[in-house]
Amino acid sequence: MSDIEEILAALTPKWFDRATVYTGSEGEFRYRFRREKETVSAAVYTRLCYEKAEDVEEREFPRDEQGVESLRQWVAERYQSFLSSNKG
Repeated sequence: MSDIEEILAALTPKWFDRATVYTGSEGEFRYRFRREKETVSAAVYTRLCYEKAEDVEEREFPRDEQGVESLRQWVAERYQSFLSSNKG
């Protein structure tokens, strides 16, 4: 299991109480979660930091079980797309 798969498997609505912003990466694939009162904003991007990246894809999800499951699926799909488009 890759690091990103472990992180995604651990996500729950309560998990987002640990910090307002959480960032991570798997190689050149980067992700950022920002907790709001009732939602979680998820962003994926490559190579640069969030503030400088030009390829940011972002979505908001409800901060409940169904929303977090949708977030997991969305990030996993974006990661698979990244892997497919970056095969050497």
